[in-house]
Amino acid sequence: MEIVIDNAGSNKYYGEVLAVMSNYSKLVKDPKQRIRGIDSHAIILTEISFLFLTIFAFLYLSNQSNTIYLYVVILFLIAFVLGIIYNVLIRRRISKFKNNGLDKKLIIEDEYVEMLIGNEQFRLNFSEMSWIIVNKYSITFLPKNEGSKIIAVENKYKSQIMATIKEKNLIVDNSCLY
Repeated sequence: MEIVIDNAGSNKYYGEVLAVMSNYSKLVKDPKQRIRGIDSHAIILTEISFLFLTIFAFLYLSNQSNTIYLYVVILFLIAFVLGIIYNVLIRRRISKFKNNGLDKKLIIEDEYVEMLIGNEQFRLNFSEMSWIIVNKYSITFLPKNEGSKIIAVENKYKSQIMATIKEKNLIVDNSCLY
């Protein structure tokens, strides 16, 4: 079966796929997990560092003779700047994935799943697959081998994919966790 994939996915979809990629090892061991988009992690960490930066800046301004507050302010200032840089890098990566403009096609056969993106081809045999994880915004095909590519599609193709896949024991539906 062939599914032609729309080029424009949502930012939440791409954030979720990046989170799946960064949590690959945990998901292979325990696929029944709620995955939050990687951009939300970066925003939370940046907000926490800003909160502590503000608290320790006020503490330092109220008691400038205690230099330990100054060091803590500098530490959280660095963490805050790194958080902003991390957010920018994540948004750039999502934009890069989102705006590639290449034709995408998902092919599901009895033995394998294949993603065609432009002239590139990524194939994953069901025998080499750990899990097929259905999340809130994405469906990801996780390989057993960490060096292999992860194949991901938007959740709007769920009914077509689930009807075609015969390896039902590989499917983990996490959509109920959201």
